[in-house]
Amino acid sequence: MRACGRAPQGNVPAASALGSPLASPLVVYFLAARTAPTFVENPRQVSAYHYPREYGSHSPAFSRATLLRQGARLMLFISGTASIVGHRSLHLGDTAAQTRETLANIEALLAEANRAVRGARFELDTLACKVYVRRPADLPLVQAELEAALGGGARVVYLQADICRQDLLVEIEAAAMYPCAA
Repeated sequence: MRACGRAPQGNVPAASALGSPLASPLVVYFLAARTAPTFVENPRQVSAYHYPREYGSHSPAFSRATLLRQGARLMLFISGTASIVGHRSLHLGDTAAQTRETLANIEALLAEANRAVRGARFELDTLACKVYVRRPADLPLVQAELEAALGGGARVVYLQADICRQDLLVEIEAAAMYPCAA
């Protein structure tokens, strides 16, 4: 983004980046549209592009979520979200508590998205989630927390991955669609 002269803050897309085992294929996917999206930040968190230097020489360049209106649909894309409040990781070593905190962050994003678009009613139990778990042994804990929050019919895919910070044990990205007036 910097090399192309684009500001790495403010109007930046929702994004997730995770590590994978050595020799795994690199997977990159993106969506492009002619319509400008609305970028959503989480009031519980420092915008990633404003993180202090303690997290790296360059702050990450992503928004917490992006809203895109396409015809009669409003689409919400939530970036990889973890147990971070402000800019600090919380509940170190406690996978269940980190999952609950991550869900609280996602609920805050849903409230912001609903506030940004009059009439939108995005809700936690309507999300399609991709859940990244650092340690495979923690999967049952994470599944139990998500089932309690989302219900048994939730659309969830679980993957093992390295998450951006060593102290984070779970990360969730999500998407949803809501019908709206064209």
